[in-house]
Amino acid sequence: MITRELVEMNANLPVKLAELSKDEPQTALEILQAWGDGTKPLRVLWKEVSDALELLSA
Repeated sequence: MITRELVEMNANLPVKLAELSKDEPQTALEILQAWGDGTKPLRVLWKEVSDALELLSA
């Protein structure tokens, strides 16, 4: 079953990746490639993007 949380993550991941790419393009590209290749689950990708953005704002 697909949860609302996963739908929201999937919908907002491109926005977060775009934001991350402005300061950390290599990290954003690696996450995007993992998403496209299907090598990491969505929750892991979401956490990686969120953690990277948090580090930038610290």
